[in-house]
Amino acid sequence: MVEPDGFSAAGILVLIPGYNGSGEEMLDARWRAFAEKHGLVLLAPTFKTTPEELRSGRGYYYPEQGSGAEVEGMLEQVKQKTGVNTDKILIFGFSAGAHFAHRFALWKPERVKAFVAYSAAWWSEPTESLRDVPALIVCGEADAPRFEPTKEFFERGHEMGLPWVWRSYAGVGHTLTPRIRDLAEAFLAAQLKDEPAPPLYGDTQTYRVVEEAERESILPEVRLVLPSREFVEIWEKERSTDLHRFSQISAGGVSERTTPALQKHEKTKQNQVNP
Repeated sequence: MVEPDGFSAAGILVLIPGYNGSGEEMLDARWRAFAEKHGLVLLAPTFKTTPEELRSGRGYYYPEQGSGAEVEGMLEQVKQKTGVNTDKILIFGFSAGAHFAHRFALWKPERVKAFVAYSAAWWSEPTESLRDVPALIVCGEADAPRFEPTKEFFERGHEMGLPWVWRSYAGVGHTLTPRIRDLAEAFLAAQLKDEPAPPLYGDTQTYRVVEEAERESILPEVRLVLPSREFVEIWEKERSTDLHRFSQISAGGVSERTTPALQKHEKTKQNQVNP
């Protein structure tokens, strides 16, 4: 656990590393600086599992089986030690951490202020219980085993009207890059603001951003509500390098999207060894 120096904490950020990763190593200088700037307590647990457990749908990827209760116990300890309000937490998860992050939100949505889930190999079905839980869903487009399942998870949630944001990056594989850290930090910082920012809207196909007056220029199925101007500055970067991903349909100008069924990816996990 890391506490901010010199003032009372405003909240708590739970960091979940990749497969069987060290929570202590997750607490790097950059996350510490972010916590200091925003008055957050950092909590980074270490969990272990095995490929055999994962193949059978067990292990810490599934909070309801024990890892969630462990985190809740840690949160209670943090509350007693620091006095910080742990009723609503922020979560960031990469790879295996993304498995935990989104499933903890599904398991205890009332406890999650917002979450970032970057690059999981398979996902549980989103539900209406997450209607009040903002999320940033991210994946590198060169992360072949994970890109389509991650995008499909986001699209299912978006179709349900969940307050989620999507971003993918061409040429990025299964690695936590500085630009994705930038994006995640800007998203999490936006959740800590007392007053919501004036709405800005983004197009998931072109990463074009417009204000309220132009929102109807983006088709509803690809339109996002973006959380802050600071976030937008990062979200729309490298826009031109990403446009090659989309082939336009001449009638209507809607980009083609491949959306394989989530059920297929849930079956895939039975043979999945990597997170």
